[in-house]
Amino acid sequence: MKILSKIFEATKKEVESFIDDRRFAKRYDVPLKLNYCAAIPACRGQALTKNICGKGLRFPINMKVPKGTMLDLKIEDPHSHSFISSKARVTWSEEFVTGDDAEDVLYEVGVELLKKRLY
Repeated sequence: MKILSKIFEATKKEVESFIDDRRFAKRYDVPLKLNYCAAIPACRGQALTKNICGKGLRFPINMKVPKGTMLDLKIEDPHSHSFISSKARVTWSEEFVTGDDAEDVLYEVGVELLKKRLY
């Protein structure tokens, strides 16, 4: 599915520096609104993506989730106001302490989209 093609093409032209890592695809720093939901109680919310690639996303999440957790995602296309609905599998989860208190914690996940592509 290519409903994000306008964003992707604009980003490709503007950004020449990609995150340099050993992943199978380049990542693009594109903030997209998304809703997520998991079978884990209280694991649902809204977020903005930190970066995307054709088959995956990185975004903040409201709680720690184990690798392999399945999420239901709805990703908004800001140009058409339509959504991509997809299942996703958590491939990594990271905890970040944001202050002096051990309870000041944020979480981020990397997910692999299943059966859908963003571009």
